[in-house]
Amino acid sequence: LFIVAQDVHMPLYHILFHFWTIFFGTSTEAIRFMSFLFFVACLPFIYLLARTVVSRPWALFAATLFTLSPFANWYANEARMYTLLALTSIISQYFFVRIMKGQKNSWPWYTLAAIVGAYSHYFFMFGLLAQAIFYFFNVKRFPKRTFVKFIGVAVAVIIAISPWIIYFLMQGAASTTRPRIAEPTPIDFFNVYSQFIFGFQSIGINTMLVSAWPLMVVLALVTVRRFTNPTFPVSYILVAAIVPVLIAFTLSFIISPFFLSRYMIAAVAPICILIVWLLARYSKKVAITVSVLLVLLSSTLFIQQMRSQQTPVRENFQQVSDYITKEATPRDAIAMSSPFTVYPFEYYYKGTLQIRTLPPWDRQNPGPVSAFSLDTLPKQVDDLKKGHEYIYLILSYDQGYEEAIRTYFRDNYELVEQKTFSPKLTLLKFRVGYNDPVSFSK
Repeated sequence: LFIVAQDVHMPLYHILFHFWTIFFGTSTEAIRFMSFLFFVACLPFIYLLARTVVSRPWALFAATLFTLSPFANWYANEARMYTLLALTSIISQYFFVRIMKGQKNSWPWYTLAAIVGAYSHYFFMFGLLAQAIFYFFNVKRFPKRTFVKFIGVAVAVIIAISPWIIYFLMQGAASTTRPRIAEPTPIDFFNVYSQFIFGFQSIGINTMLVSAWPLMVVLALVTVRRFTNPTFPVSYILVAAIVPVLIAFTLSFIISPFFLSRYMIAAVAPICILIVWLLARYSKKVAITVSVLLVLLSSTLFIQQMRSQQTPVRENFQQVSDYITKEATPRDAIAMSSPFTVYPFEYYYKGTLQIRTLPPWDRQNPGPVSAFSLDTLPKQVDDLKKGHEYIYLILSYDQGYEEAIRTYFRDNYELVEQKTFSPKLTLLKFRVGYNDPVSFSK
């Protein structure tokens, strides 16, 4: 809890993960399987949510689209909290629609989903905010006394998470561990939805997909205008698919850039349901034809994402670890440009070389990672190179100073090897000393 409180995450996943590894171990399969179970648990709730707006066959197809989603499957196979965030968000969306329809027995479940979701990820709150916005624009269409009950839910959530928020603030509010993310552009906004539907593809494929977005939006609007106006539940599904992403996009300019598609995974299920709802407006022949094409496209891109070495989010720490284990000698050292990436590297690395991070991170002592400084970098590198012949510099996640570290090494030491293991994971080998003693004469 102490470590999580110094990062940018809520603790529920990590608590569950702690006990999961006690029972099932820490093999690669074991530590990823809990996320996969959350992904599987999403499917019945997507079906139930879709049933509020479409027939049973189309609801099953919505669940199928989510099952084949390259984006959702990527995080179903990572030891991270994003499928838990998706699950709690879908449950919240489902019971919110039931509340819209006046089903009073939904309030306890909606409250529970709100509390559990809030402990899953900070961005779950964007989904609750989208629900609040939808309510205030449609207050007359909700059952009586709904406002009072929503206030009660809000109070319950605030009380439930306040101990963690206080503890989080006491630990410095992640002031030195927040990832440095570039300010988003309109292209990034459309790129997020491209990833939701088509997953993480190479630059060439992604460029073609994003360029087709204007046409797809026009076709969707024409479909809605031609066949029918959205029903009350469909209007909310549309809000759930767009508003949380818009909130994150806007706040990235006001507060701090944090616009990453994985943070908005709660919008994936509503997107799948909207696609199915639009297809259901067409004739049976057209709808079935397009559905088959969608399944083929999703399956193809799923396989492409899984097999391609150019998948932009791929991080082959196992390969770089195996390579260093095979090539390095006891006189070498390892430096990592982004301190927190030491964890996935150490998981795979079984060698004995010294591993340092730049900037240095003393994990034996409580406290945050030291801030990067170009003034202190020369001394940090000098301390690292003592007694070593080569330094293996691993460049992985750019925290805003990766290029400064790369430039310093290249300007001061001999680059003898460079290998790229995945799009953003590069290994540089620098000579920083010599094995043989050098004698000098007058």
